[in-house]
Amino acid sequence: MSDQGRVIDFFDDYSPYMEDEGMKWLDGVADSARRHLCIHLFHCPQCDYDIQIAIQERKGKW
Repeated sequence: MSDQGRVIDFFDDYSPYMEDEGMKWLDGVADSARRHLCIHLFHCPQCDYDIQIAIQERKGKW
């Protein structure tokens, strides 16, 4: 499986440039903003399967 990035980045051409917290209302997970989750798209090139996985965001600076 390879991480293709945030699901919200696939909505349209401008979504990667939008504010993260505002876009989280559209990611399909009701409480992702409150729980600090980032929904990523993973893809398996061998079976051509896609899955969305919630990843816990880091707190503080990288």
